[in-house]
Amino acid sequence: MNGVDLKDALVAIVGAEHVDPTVDDYLTDVTENPPGKADFVVRPGTADEVQAVMRLAHERSLAVTPIVAGYNVAGIAIPRAGGLVLDLTRMDRIVDIDHDAMYVVVEPGVTFGQLKAHLDEHAPDLVYTYPFAPPSTSVVANALLDGLNNLSMRHGAMGQWINGVEAVLHDGTLVRTGSGAVVGSWFGRAPLPDLTGLFVSTQGTTGVVTRAALQLQPKPALRRRWFAFAFSLDGAYEAMRQLARTGSFDDVGLMTWPAGKMLFGATRDLVRDDDEPLAFLFVDITAATAPELDARVALGRRILEDCGIESIFHVEHLVHLVPRYAKLAELPTTLDFLLEFPGGGLTWVGSYGPGGRWLEGAEAGMAAMEAHGFPPFVVARPMSGGHYFVLRFVACFDKGDAAEVTRVRALMGELADLVLEHDYVPYKASADAARRILARAHPGFVDLFTRVRDLLDPDRRMNPGRW
Repeated sequence: MNGVDLKDALVAIVGAEHVDPTVDDYLTDVTENPPGKADFVVRPGTADEVQAVMRLAHERSLAVTPIVAGYNVAGIAIPRAGGLVLDLTRMDRIVDIDHDAMYVVVEPGVTFGQLKAHLDEHAPDLVYTYPFAPPSTSVVANALLDGLNNLSMRHGAMGQWINGVEAVLHDGTLVRTGSGAVVGSWFGRAPLPDLTGLFVSTQGTTGVVTRAALQLQPKPALRRRWFAFAFSLDGAYEAMRQLARTGSFDDVGLMTWPAGKMLFGATRDLVRDDDEPLAFLFVDITAATAPELDARVALGRRILEDCGIESIFHVEHLVHLVPRYAKLAELPTTLDFLLEFPGGGLTWVGSYGPGGRWLEGAEAGMAAMEAHGFPPFVVARPMSGGHYFVLRFVACFDKGDAAEVTRVRALMGELADLVLEHDYVPYKASADAARRILARAHPGFVDLFTRVRDLLDPDRRMNPGRW
């Protein structure tokens, strides 16, 4: 089939205004990953249209790369084998909210900003959870990639929030998982065989999700938010560990000192002064009653002070004194100081692993970053009540500087190996990190995953180049 015939076939499915041979905007992202290639961008508006596009791609042996916002910071939405870019942004409907079972059904184009506004208006007693990411990013993509949000310390990585999905397979078959595959409510994944996991962290290689049922949480009546400044990494880790294990706090996260410098506009030659904190923690405290909140506030202060952290500020007071901190006070938010770095480059290795190896891994990764000429920008958070931790290393760079791109690429590879050596596993793994994961994985895991891929994507046309 030539390009004209293919375009005509796509136009017949989605309409001429939703087929575009101009693909340049989809061939790169903010990372160090090289440009890709594609033939057409197609923007379906319904699951039926996704099915028809996938049937066409199956018949013509076309690669398909799904994308929504493209801010995954791992290069995993860059098309690698030509074919079609499946832009799902038109599929932006909030299909249903179940107030009793506390879940929402959304399409992949629904953004964090859109969902928050909808819940504020139609379900003010319920909340979702939000990341440090632009409000324009996809709620479903974040969940499918097992990302983390501001309630992940209490409730786990976002793949665990998915009650079930509707997805289109490589040949156009529509499937459903979770309770919604059997009954009229998408209340959960149990007690059925957990087929939802086939679509989590597989980066679009097993199917195109067209709907997901996502858990909501009751909106707490009372809230306090703190910033706390830590002058030692071991004290900061111990504070995170203890706060997580109490079960009394919604969120505890950490960013090291380069984030503070960049927030105030610094970009190059960052240096930490002796009297500046090594890291700052953000702590989220909620409660149903005033006595409960007072008890949690007192507990939090005692834990922080016992860990040597005495500089504790209410977010509202700190934002009043330093308005720039407002970017970190309310979610979702756009961290402009990262996305607008001169040269436009942003990348990271993020990983999940045991808390007992966190301090050692963080110190080793910070040393590696400095050895490659990058400031030691670390992001951390206890997850799922402290059962595991986040260890993420962030680098901003100039995409127009070939030498800097080479340095950051080498650094990301070294960091991927480093976290694995400390029993941490990269999440939202780049193609390079995925290769390193599989090289270390148990052969039985690799064999089973290969069998699943052979069944669900026998021609390796679904987001090729991943896993």
